Amino acid sequence: MVFELPAPTGPAPVGTTRWLVTDASRRETFGSVDAPRQVPVVAWYPAASPLSSPRAPYLREGLVEIRSFASLFGQPSTAFDKLANVRTHATLDAPPATSPATLPVLIFSHGYTGVASAHAALLEDLASHGFVVLSVNHSYESTGAVLEGGREASVLDGTGKMRQEIRDLLGEWNAEDMTMADVTRATDREEQRRLLRGYLGTLKRTNVALDRWVADTRLVMDQLPGLDRSTPPGRLAARLDAGRAGAFGHSMGGVAAAQFCADDRRCRAALNLDGIRQYGPMIDRPFGKPFMMVYSARPGRVGASDAIYTQAASPYYRADVSDTRHLDFTDMVFWAPLRQRQALGTLDPTRATAITRQLVREYFDQELRGRPSPLLERSASLPGVEITEVSAAR
Repeated sequence: MVFELPAPTGPAPVGTTRWLVTDASRRETFGSVDAPRQVPVVAWYPAASPLSSPRAPYLREGLVEIRSFASLFGQPSTAFDKLANVRTHATLDAPPATSPATLPVLIFSHGYTGVASAHAALLEDLASHGFVVLSVNHSYESTGAVLEGGREASVLDGTGKMRQEIRDLLGEWNAEDMTMADVTRATDREEQRRLLRGYLGTLKRTNVALDRWVADTRLVMDQLPGLDRSTPPGRLAARLDAGRAGAFGHSMGGVAAAQFCADDRRCRAALNLDGIRQYGPMIDRPFGKPFMMVYSARPGRVGASDAIYTQAASPYYRADVSDTRHLDFTDMVFWAPLRQRQALGTLDPTRATAITRQLVREYFDQELRGRPSPLLERSASLPGVEITEVSAAR
């Protein structure tokens, strides 16, 4: 299952580096280790010059993240091990580009129980266009992370089963398909909000997890100024423009990005890749910043969070991508076993990746760099993609 990631489309060579952040104020709530909360960060950024060093590995946390995924997928733990042979287009610890003087920063979160490394095609493409992307690995709620001292953290417990805390959280989502179908069938915004409020009120564990992910994201941003400037992460942090920061993510990561942007004044704009529904207090707490929601074509889901975002964001953009399913916004479009198991839509993998890259790049180019997006202005179009600016009134 070795594959070649599509090459980045921007002019800059790409560098990548990794570090751990530790929150001394929070104790880890997963597992039996009494330790402060730790979160790995992988950065993708424009590098100083074309580099000849070996390319960085695709699996940035190693085999732990893919072996846990294989077990969740009902396969032998080694079923996806060949992904360890895949390389990115980025160079490890490369010096950051010297021009411009500062670089806009995007902070990214994976999906719940997701593979943090499975977004490299998108993140290194953004870096090739001049963005610094900080990919946050929400340890214990991703398939794998390596913490201090080489300690591995994953969604699996010591017996190889999904952690009970995670199973309990996922159990809160049992009524989700039915509720989202009811929401999308409703023709009145107030009726949609009523249905959403009823469902959101049942998600106690989910909202605790959302708070944890927002705290992880804030932690990464808070600790940037303190990184040692003699190290690759510290040299990169010195180049970041905190006044041009955005947040985005896939699935639960997109929901967390939206909530982080609502809570944190440093975030100027957010984007959600198919994270449905928007948990937390946003349904009754507008944040008045630009926001974009990208919906796959999952039945009964398209438009499910519009009743929240139309009141919360300003402006609110919505993109509907035909012939897709939830995982089409990840590198998993290139993972043959998932296609064989019909976990993806019918869109060509290379095309799905190109669409995701263009939507995310143009949106953040507009909101953080002031470069008008032809797609959002509708002076250009993408086949199979419908983009609208949605108002509160239907």
